Amino acid sequence: TNFRLVHRSMLRLLLVFAVGALAFNASDYNVVWTDVQPDRCSSGVCTWFNAMPVGNGDAAANVWFEPESGTVSVLLAQSASFDESGELSKVGLINVTLSPNPWHGGQGYSQTLDLASASVQLRFGTDNTVVTVQCAAAARNNPCTVQVQSPSTAYTVTVVVELVTPDPQQTTPAFNCDHYNISADVLLDDVSAVGADTLVFYHHHDAAGAYFVQTLRDENLSPAAAHVPNHFSNRTTGAVVFGSGFTRKAKDTLVSSSPSGQHLVVFSVLTSTAWDAYVPALKTAYQQGAPDPVAHTKWWTDFWQRSYIETNDTVVTRQFVLQRYLQACQMASPFPIKFNGLLFTAQKKPKMNFDQWGGLNWWQNARLPYYNMLNNGDADQLNWFIESYYNTFPLAQQRALIYFNFSNAAYWPEYTHPLLGNTHTSSYGCGRAGKTDPPIGYSEDRWNRFNNQGSLDLALFILDHYSFTQDTALFQKHYPIVKSVANYYMQRYAQQAGPMVLFPSQSCETWQCPGYPVDPKNCVQNDMPTLAGLTAVTNLSLLLAPAEDKAFWQQVQSKLPGLPVMPASSGHQQKLAPCEICPPHTSNVENTELYAVHPYRVAGVGKSAYFQEAITAFAEKRFTSDVGWNQNAMDAALLGMAQQAQKYVQARANTAPDAGYRFPAYMPHEQDYAPSADHLAVMNNALTYMLIQPVDDATGSVQLLPAWPCDWDVDFKVHAPQQTTITGSHKAGALTFTVEPASRKANVIVNKCQ
Repeated sequence: TNFRLVHRSMLRLLLVFAVGALAFNASDYNVVWTDVQPDRCSSGVCTWFNAMPVGNGDAAANVWFEPESGTVSVLLAQSASFDESGELSKVGLINVTLSPNPWHGGQGYSQTLDLASASVQLRFGTDNTVVTVQCAAAARNNPCTVQVQSPSTAYTVTVVVELVTPDPQQTTPAFNCDHYNISADVLLDDVSAVGADTLVFYHHHDAAGAYFVQTLRDENLSPAAAHVPNHFSNRTTGAVVFGSGFTRKAKDTLVSSSPSGQHLVVFSVLTSTAWDAYVPALKTAYQQGAPDPVAHTKWWTDFWQRSYIETNDTVVTRQFVLQRYLQACQMASPFPIKFNGLLFTAQKKPKMNFDQWGGLNWWQNARLPYYNMLNNGDADQLNWFIESYYNTFPLAQQRALIYFNFSNAAYWPEYTHPLLGNTHTSSYGCGRAGKTDPPIGYSEDRWNRFNNQGSLDLALFILDHYSFTQDTALFQKHYPIVKSVANYYMQRYAQQAGPMVLFPSQSCETWQCPGYPVDPKNCVQNDMPTLAGLTAVTNLSLLLAPAEDKAFWQQVQSKLPGLPVMPASSGHQQKLAPCEICPPHTSNVENTELYAVHPYRVAGVGKSAYFQEAITAFAEKRFTSDVGWNQNAMDAALLGMAQQAQKYVQARANTAPDAGYRFPAYMPHEQDYAPSADHLAVMNNALTYMLIQPVDDATGSVQLLPAWPCDWDVDFKVHAPQQTTITGSHKAGALTFTVEPASRKANVIVNKCQ
């Protein structure tokens, strides 16, 4: 099917007739601009200021218009696109130029992100001179398209590919000990094996896969090479560009054969480690042609209808919708959403691939988009996140075996590369290959030396996914991660009689354990995040894990000490503590005592254990900021504090975009890098928790409106454990709702607004 044959508005109309009236109209929150503003430069980085996002979960792109040349520019990215040094790399820049230039001084111009069709639409002219250009990434498919429609004027269209890395380079990535040779991108001279009138370009790694070899060597993990696939060997990312009625004029240029009022340009992005099959795969993509527009529009219609939270605060709702859109644009392949820039940095050379903090994922940051996904019906996206860590499970197991001689155990460090599962080599320590003092399991990075509790957070995601979806096949696949992570802690900290003692340890980055050998007077014992994580994972595993493992989880439970508490300063007897024994100084701004609230939900609304201690800890929290990955908004919601959570949510929603970007959901750097993944992700989590929270009991019950302010009206459709859907509204203090299946209504605990 050709995009030119069915207009987007007709597609939407046909779908409305097919499925009935839409309960939620995503187009109410479209982003519309009627001018083109100058690009921006700040701190040595220049950005395409007017960039707008499209994506299909794998490939994504920023789209903007250049008035001087009449060019629609598409900066392609893909979650799987890494260079030889392990850094995320853009795929290429596609420039689609219309002649004559449709700009005409901006008369009648608009640039719209149309959420219903997940496309960027450019409109030029008025009355009978209107021309539209639409760019989309086919939903859960490969191709991206640029479509030109003009009923009155015939246009010649020229397509030019600009390479991201036209020349070979040598680089030492951030937090890395080694130099890497980066090959130049290739524009194929002879495309006969793909298609005569195509453009083919790619970035190809050599067979050695140096990052794999050198990283395992540097981190004393070379024996793992026999058990872990080398995803850098012959890794190739590129695209084939083509269009009906286009002629290849040069290896980087296509031109429409004749002027016309309708044009369609297609580019299919592909990553593979099967080098011999790469060009044939591009040929297949070319032969498949343009994607099916009906399937694309139906996917996005279904997406917007399967869940929504629409409040009478339109700024909050718009940012919630845009953040959910950005997440869906990036989450249909086994690669985490990149916390530091997403796939949507829109930076000019020489900084096109730059993002602070590098190519690895930091759990503290990378985790945040996923907490709201189950309630919002996006379990498929959460599963891709779990899959990304499942793919590095072999190295997590080998690390526990090689470093500590632990069998059937696994853990991930705070920083993890999605293709291998390694940490930063400089965090481990440069020059340590083959050396055993300090012990090979010791990391020189004081910031996260003993901070592996993200592995428990991952385990809780797996358990939650099963609780909501009841997908037995996926749970059987991923459950070994849950048990292996618990086994790591049992073997490392619970070998003595009595409760386990987490020492040496640390409480995230804030309460550390510096130096080697460890000084007991300046080191954490029994940190809250790990103990809360073990408690949460054990409690839920006793409900959900296979029956044959019940004795194992009972053993884990028997070794757990209580959560750390300390005297409160406000007259209450106790409050949650960041650690049982803490060093005298802090190094970051995490309120780690509240990890018992989020992410681990040991304390919360309707849960008697530690609830008052958590309320007091929140009131007396050391760090009050709530931007980026700070979690005060989520804690307030989970503790039932409606007005406080509302203020946090509104503050985040009203945050202006980063100075280098115009798109309202491209958030500032904060602790990440712009566009930040975390700032609005935390907002979405908090808003979701205000509306619905799991009870974590045997019947999969939920709290409805546990922290909802009475002055917010809301229409909602949200999901709950055991394949439950709750649809309703809360208007002027009155709640109405239905539950599917109806038998699950008894498991919905209704709270009053506040």
